[in-house]
Amino acid sequence: MDIPGLILLLVICGIGAHFVLKWWWPIIKERKNLTPEQMIERALQAPAKGAQRDASKFGSPIKTLVIIVLNANLLYGWLWFSHRSIFVLWLGLVYLTIGFVVQHLVKVPSANELSALTIWERCWLRIFYAWFWPIYIPYVSRRN
Repeated sequence: MDIPGLILLLVICGIGAHFVLKWWWPIIKERKNLTPEQMIERALQAPAKGAQRDASKFGSPIKTLVIIVLNANLLYGWLWFSHRSIFVLWLGLVYLTIGFVVQHLVKVPSANELSALTIWERCWLRIFYAWFWPIYIPYVSRRN
């Protein structure tokens, strides 16, 4: 095998090991005084519990679905249009920058919403709120 093939094999093995460890980690972490049957039962229940936790990471399952679908569609549409015109790319970046500034002034999202999220999920939620910055303008004008 040549070197690129070995590097690719190493990457594939690393990804596979990550997923195997991610699946077995609940067993390893909580194996205190469990029998092998209980360990296997917990390992089989862990993906369902993780999926349920992921489904409501932004609050309710409906809110999570709305945030993910709407944000993905808006980003995809903006990138598709910006592929055709550099002006649209810059216009979208300015729009989102204004959204982040307004978001900072209004303190949206709250610290409670962000506390249980990972860095990428926080970023995703902030981008979602940045799309809708015109809604928060009355709140900014009331503060001043």
